Amino acid sequence: MDVIIFPTNINSSQYIGIRTQDFDLNLINRIKTVPKAYWNPNKKSWIIPYTTDAWTQCKLLLQDHQLHILKDDVSVKKTEKAKVNLSTELQEEYNKFYTQLYVQRYSINTIKSYCNIFIYFLQECKEKSPESWQLEDLKNWIRGKLEKNRWSEAYQNSVVNALKFYYEKVRGETKSFWEIRARSPKKLPGTLSREDVSKLIKSCANEKHKLILCMIYSCGLRISEMINLRKKDIHYDQSRIFIKAGKGKKDRYVALPTKLINMLKTYTEQYKPDYWLIEGQDGGKYSARSIQNVFHQHIEKAKVDAYATVHTLRHSYATHLIEGGVDIRYIQQALGHESLKTTEIYTHITDVNKYRMISPIDDMNI
Repeated sequence: MDVIIFPTNINSSQYIGIRTQDFDLNLINRIKTVPKAYWNPNKKSWIIPYTTDAWTQCKLLLQDHQLHILKDDVSVKKTEKAKVNLSTELQEEYNKFYTQLYVQRYSINTIKSYCNIFIYFLQECKEKSPESWQLEDLKNWIRGKLEKNRWSEAYQNSVVNALKFYYEKVRGETKSFWEIRARSPKKLPGTLSREDVSKLIKSCANEKHKLILCMIYSCGLRISEMINLRKKDIHYDQSRIFIKAGKGKKDRYVALPTKLINMLKTYTEQYKPDYWLIEGQDGGKYSARSIQNVFHQHIEKAKVDAYATVHTLRHSYATHLIEGGVDIRYIQQALGHESLKTTEIYTHITDVNKYRMISPIDDMNI
């Protein structure tokens, strides 16, 4: 695997930056053995001191990889996407589309995703204007892209959602051709057993890492909700946590487990976070990638399901609550699900009675 090495500056001090071509947990663990090495989310790189000793140790650790040593700081260079040349008319349609998303206060990620899709669509409109497209045109276009690019069901539905927004919210047309969504596969969410969750948490020696995994599991948090928690969102007096603007920009409260109270107080005394509950080494909000790295490191250490993700902890929380007899509507509120149908998927996992049925073959003398 290729590894990129480059000089970089942080707070007027010089460091060595390291970027890997792919995620490799063993390699990352080796980099972390260099004294004062850490992940910098702003640089999107591993950072080690700019010293002879650190560099010598680094080269020894990376000797099995192809090193690309650069003279310039690649972390400050932004790769610009190739600009798309649109006609004046199509550019106006794009501007209307972006403005409507913006004034309706869609999230940054949604705006970015929808705009990328819309530009992709406008490139197909050079000979046929958007208002001329009919249902059959869209079906044929999507069919061609499916055959050529093998779109996933999720991406196909994102395309439909973006175009639906354009035709209904920007152009003001009626809902007429949106039966072209892909049928999504009915997948059951993966979960960990209580024993595996316990092993995972016990494998954490670092107080910050342990707290992160405990909170995601015991409160059913999404990874974005975890990194956006502020110190003031922890209400010790009311034994609850305020989740501000979760998915769909919905606020909610979740219960603060008794076991977490002392853990939180110990953590805040030791790490002294300023504003965000979980902060990086250089201050500021902790990154989602850092949490993913922590999770995968301890999944391997605890020797539990290697296919699990951080979100598996949230699925496990819901499943274990249902197994414990908690009313599904309370679980819906705790998870922040808009529809009860979304929460009901966990009942399929915990419906153990159907697995206790005796097969007719068990009564046969064969």
